[in-house]
Amino acid sequence: MRILSSGGVLRGAGILVLPGTVLTCAHVVAAAVGPGDGGAAGGPARSVLVDVPGRPDVPAGEATVVPGGWFPGPLAGGSGGDLAVLRTAWSPPDGTAVARLGPCGEPDRREVAMYGHPAGSPDGLWSSGRLVGRGGPHPDWVQLDGLGATGARVSQGFSGAGVWDPVARRVVGMVTAAYTDQQAKVAWMLPLEAAARMWPELAPAMGTPAEEPVPGAVAGPWAGPPSDQDQFTLAEALLNVPQIEDDGGAALRGLLPARVRRTIRTHPRPRLQLFFLVQACAEHPYGRQALVEALRLLDDESRPARTALELLDRLWPAAPGGGSS
Repeated sequence: MRILSSGGVLRGAGILVLPGTVLTCAHVVAAAVGPGDGGAAGGPARSVLVDVPGRPDVPAGEATVVPGGWFPGPLAGGSGGDLAVLRTAWSPPDGTAVARLGPCGEPDRREVAMYGHPAGSPDGLWSSGRLVGRGGPHPDWVQLDGLGATGARVSQGFSGAGVWDPVARRVVGMVTAAYTDQQAKVAWMLPLEAAARMWPELAPAMGTPAEEPVPGAVAGPWAGPPSDQDQFTLAEALLNVPQIEDDGGAALRGLLPARVRRTIRTHPRPRLQLFFLVQACAEHPYGRQALVEALRLLDDESRPARTALELLDRLWPAAPGGGSS
């Protein structure tokens, strides 16, 4: 989606995350409303316009910042992640779908793509990049390095664009800023799990199954993840399995599907490493089944392994009706 001023001047991009709800950057909204509407802590009072590129036959609609949905970023002197949540009664054209969302997890140099609207390309232009690590102007941001010597670099007009992970087939972040050195293909994004911490109403949209299940899993409703305390308890039980204790969970991690494995944070302490492994599975709609299958492949005979599986069934039961989540 695109974000425009009331006069139709293109200012950036946005992500349709729920019906009638668009995520974009706070600085994009500030530029769209212009000077004179600094707003209070809740953001500008004036509305902006939202539309879909390539559809001049569909008029743009008005959108305003929702209460509690304004988080100006460090480049504007704020302490937030540069996030604005917009609500609109505008109906997008047929064929416009709500984005499929997911957590970014730990950056692992995987390739992603962004679709922005830089000068000269108002209907959109793709840029590709690699997630290389956290840091930059805000601690929640993740650095994006452009791929290759050719291809579009992230620049003005990409702010607010969704960052698409082609492997997970989900939007995992939102472009927030580009490095000021015009020769460097460096930019940053706000991971969607960080956006959900700022605006909790986003979290349910990131927890709905929207992709093929792990091979061998029976698709079913997501029963919900275990609590943090139960995740720690499961991690302790897994660490008692000899093969997991020997390598700190490296083999177990390697048996998980890539779409789960790449979201696991790393830590030198085995207990925290196993907790992060369980946590990553809990954040994935089919993570429970993935963890069960991986543990059974690694060790389904030892008493500690059977104990861990029994504990998992008790603390994190399968979805009703026999489905696996």
